[in-house]
Amino acid sequence: MSEQHSVKIIGSVNDFDAFPAHVKVDNEPHYIVEAPRKDGEPQRYNLISAICPHAGGMVRPHLNELVCPLHYWCFDLATGEATNIPGEQLACTPLEIEDGQFVVKA
Repeated sequence: MSEQHSVKIIGSVNDFDAFPAHVKVDNEPHYIVEAPRKDGEPQRYNLISAICPHAGGMVRPHLNELVCPLHYWCFDLATGEATNIPGEQLACTPLEIEDGQFVVKA
């Protein structure tokens, strides 16, 4: 039995020249960010929710973090992991590139 994957196109890779890049997916705010990688690996990308899990504020990029202006919860810009609140994280999904498009596979 083969698995069926749904594919959601986020946008053309050529439309983004800097990261984090703010995008809407299903009318919800997200950021496309450069994912961590090891030396010699090609660049990878993540799609991170821009909605703070604490109080629903919209996080904003600041230096190497995403910061919620409501209560100053801070999240790693590449992974969405909280940097000042143990155990918390923004929703983070790996992106793939297919035919020049950023896509999410579910």
